[in-house]
Amino acid sequence: MKFRQLKSKMLSALGALAIGFAVAMPITDADAATRAKLTMKDGTSIEGELVREVDGLVWIKIVVDGKEETKMFTSSDYSKFEKLGDAAPAASKPATPAAPATPETKPADAAPATTTAPAESKPRTANRVPRAAVITLGEGGDKDMVGIYVMAKPLRDAIALLKKDNVDIVVFRINSGGGALLEIQPLSDVIYDEYRKNFRTVAWIDYAISAAAMTSHCIEEIYMTPEGAYGACTGWFGALQAVQGRGLEEVLFQMEKISARGNHDAQIMRAMQIMEPLSATVSERGQVTFYQDTTSGNLVLNPKGRVFTFTSQTAAAVRFSSGTASTLDELAKAMNLQEVEWVGVKKPGFAWPICAAEQMQMEFREKTYKDEQALDGYRITLDTAMQMAQQGDDETKAKLAGKAREAMNRIVSAINNNRNLALFKFNIFPDRFREEWIEPTDKKIRDLLKKERK
Repeated sequence: MKFRQLKSKMLSALGALAIGFAVAMPITDADAATRAKLTMKDGTSIEGELVREVDGLVWIKIVVDGKEETKMFTSSDYSKFEKLGDAAPAASKPATPAAPATPETKPADAAPATTTAPAESKPRTANRVPRAAVITLGEGGDKDMVGIYVMAKPLRDAIALLKKDNVDIVVFRINSGGGALLEIQPLSDVIYDEYRKNFRTVAWIDYAISAAAMTSHCIEEIYMTPEGAYGACTGWFGALQAVQGRGLEEVLFQMEKISARGNHDAQIMRAMQIMEPLSATVSERGQVTFYQDTTSGNLVLNPKGRVFTFTSQTAAAVRFSSGTASTLDELAKAMNLQEVEWVGVKKPGFAWPICAAEQMQMEFREKTYKDEQALDGYRITLDTAMQMAQQGDDETKAKLAGKAREAMNRIVSAINNNRNLALFKFNIFPDRFREEWIEPTDKKIRDLLKKERK
């Protein structure tokens, strides 16, 4: 499935897309003077400033390519966890990079955890069962488009609810056939900068195509359903024209940065965006090397002349996914969770409990769907009332002005709920909607009433 067709002016917005970079995560006061060391399963070590720990999950501030970055490690990544005492500056000792964990790795015993709860959450206990929540990004069908039904703002708003529910793990269940380029960076920023800071953040891929795969690509820990698909990220605009030239280069560069966020080789996403071949070799130790051709690697992933899409089998073969799961129980097993409490209320027709944060996403999508269907009607009502008012007497003008304002207020309410409707329904960038549509429309209605008072 391709990106939804947009007006050609949307492409010009790509140059203004903010390509964000992660900032060092602030540490809690309780852990401010603690350094930690992880001995990884492959014998290498990670040493840095301890940010947080809970139930075998450890966040450590380390140095990557000369920059401070906070990374999360699970008990399947390391064999030993040590607290070293008073902290020196995190930049004083670069960390040795760890080999990626394989799906077959079993959890190791972790050192007893001393945790500090986020300010908004209930107090955590070291040995309690971790709490996990599922949040869907797209429902499939009519409610799957990135940029309309998958948005950064409702995800950001949901964080407070997840903290209130004392959630440790967030699983993003992805079911979307694509969408708009303009929302990819905001989504990546909120997932990478905010979710990863507060939770073990996981993607569970059912169908992630185009913008949905590009959104998920900032997540390092990825699982797929047996029929899962991930890729086909060619961008389109106007009358089904592929993004080319400078616009394409900007999107390729954007996705290189997002690939680094997810610790994914940039050649993977590049082969998903343009027709470049891709092969890979997996060493006996599980190290994967990718090649932008069909001859260097032992496994040909993408032949020439095609845009690449992962299946669950190929994703697992090259360690892009950490496992394959069709149910919550299978997912918990793949995630090496010996015990887990899934947060939320069980509802008929849903394969996972619906937590408060997920309910928020569902309500947002439902309101957006209703608004999207109704907006054309609101505009017709507004335009008709304005036209009829021009020929009526003063009393008629007043009544029709009231009807026009009611229609205008409904439109404004829809845009306030989902700002991107301004672009898709009015061809106006959201930041300019008030200036270019609300204020002129309001003035026209007020002018009707001025005439009525003469």
